[in-house]
Amino acid sequence: MIFTSKLIAALATLTVSLASPILEARSCKPDFQGKPLTIYKTIPGEIGQLLEWTPVNAVGSHITLARTTVNQAFANGEFFVESTGLPDNSYHLKMTADTARVLQLTGVGGDLSFAPTTWSGTSQNFVIDCSSCSLSSPDVGISCFISHPATGTCVAGNSDGATLALVPCDGTFAQDFNFRA
Repeated sequence: MIFTSKLIAALATLTVSLASPILEARSCKPDFQGKPLTIYKTIPGEIGQLLEWTPVNAVGSHITLARTTVNQAFANGEFFVESTGLPDNSYHLKMTADTARVLQLTGVGGDLSFAPTTWSGTSQNFVIDCSSCSLSSPDVGISCFISHPATGTCVAGNSDGATLALVPCDGTFAQDFNFRA
């Protein structure tokens, strides 16, 4: 009887977990193939407009979202997203403007900023889960959530001029991004 109760509780928990919209939206891990990328989000109801990640090439700098047109957004890939090779399928995010590749996106608390690359710890590891991945189209990852395992949070930002931050994962528009090569 105790085993049956525990089994039913475990199955109920699994059912709720699998029904979560956050988990449903995440079905693939993108292969960025070492290409420069633009990270962006579409603006609902506004055709031809999007919010693009805009980094500053300096220690301690943050990423802001900048409103731009589709025609202007994809001229230059601003980021390299590289696999860490770890079993958690995590990635490092670096700026293409940093030609020496000495800075990486780092999460500490709720803050996201660029810091010198460290080879120990996990503050610079991010997991990217997308609803659609492609090797043949420019959009290599669509509807992607970027989580930060070290803090159990997700990257978020949802308006022009917003500074990206780490917040509790909830699968909302603020945490939904695309990657284009």
